[in-house]
Parts: sequence; structure tokens; C-alpha cells
Amino acid sequence: MAARLRRVAGCHPTSNADQLMPRPRLVILGYSEAAMYLRGASGGEVGALISIHGPREFGVEAAVSRKLDLTFDDVEVPVPGDVLSMQRAMGRRRWAEQTGLTEVAPTRDDVEAIVRFAESIRDDAGTLLCHCAGGMSRAPAAAFICLAVWLGTGRERECAAEVKRIRPGAVPHIGVVRFADELLSRGGELVRAVSADWSSVTSG
Repeated sequence: MAARLRRVAGCHPTSNADQLMPRPRLVILGYSEAAMYLRGASGGEVGALISIHGPREFGVEAAVSRKLDLTFDDVEVPVPGDVLSMQRAMGRRRWAEQTGLTEVAPTRDDVEAIVRFAESIRDDAGTLLCHCAGGMSRAPAAAFICLAVWLGTGRERECAAEVKRIRPGAVPHIGVVRFADELLSRGGELVRAVSADWSSVTSG
């Protein structure tokens, strides 16, 4: 099958360095942006959707053939052995006990679902829309994982650079990226790729 040039959708076009590859186009947006995008002229091109939202947030509704709906908040995943990370987690638990507002952190199962979804739509035509509340942390991480699955080992920094082009200012959720690195057996390359392209990697 002849390769086709796929333009990466979103606010910015792809650069000349992008490769010829049969894979979905990517759009990374926040909730309100995603709802408007789906109602617009380009909405009909969306064939797959990754919708990430916390228990008190909303996910967009879309008549798409392939959809992955995940429920977790934009909160840090504690790192075993990291004292500061564990202290922050304890602080959030105390806050949740005081306010009654429990936050749901992403899990390995959530990220495994993203990996499986990416594999299932690898050769699909059309657009993959990834959205979370603001489109700046969870959705970029999901898009980054999809690219890592599609492009394969050794191209992790290309994946990070592409996400940065599509959604300037976004910082992929590092906890989600860590889970993906483990699941895809990348030996830390996914985490290093994100760290190299973003001077500060947090999950805020």
C-alpha cells in the first residue's frame, strides 16, 4: 500500500521533518475546544476519540466508531522511593479527607487501555481527537503514547516534538508517561524524551 502524507491536525501544521506514514491525524484539545471542534466543519473527520476526565469533569459526546473514555484527574502519581512525591500524595489525601473531594490518579490499567486503543486504530483513516479538561496534560500524554506506539522504539523524541508542535505549551502528564514507558519496555526513553523537550515536567 502506498504511503500517504498525513497532515497532523490541530492548531499548527506538521513540519517538513514529518514522515510518510499511514496513521490517524492527531488533534489535542481541552473540553470546550473539543466540543466546538466536533460541531465544526472538521468534526466529521474525527473517527476516533480519547476522552479523559475526572469524576467531577465532563467528557465530550461524539458519534464516533471508536472511543476510549477514561476517568482520572490531573494529579500526580506517587513514585515509590521518592520522598517528596510520597509527601505530596499524603498531603492530597489529607486534603481529600477534609473536603470530601476525592481525586482519582491515573493507573497502569488506564495507560494500558490507551496503548491497546492506539494499536487498534493504527491504520485508521481520519482524525484521532484527544481531549481532557484543559488539553494541557492528560490528553497530550495520551497523544504522546499513541505516537510512541505508532512510530516504534527509537523515535521517542520525535513523538515528544510532534506533541509540542500540535499543542504548544502542553506538558504531558509524567505519571502517565512513566506507566507507558514500563508497558512499552522503553527503558526510560519516553520519560527522557519528554524531559528533554520540556524544561519542567510536572503533572499539574
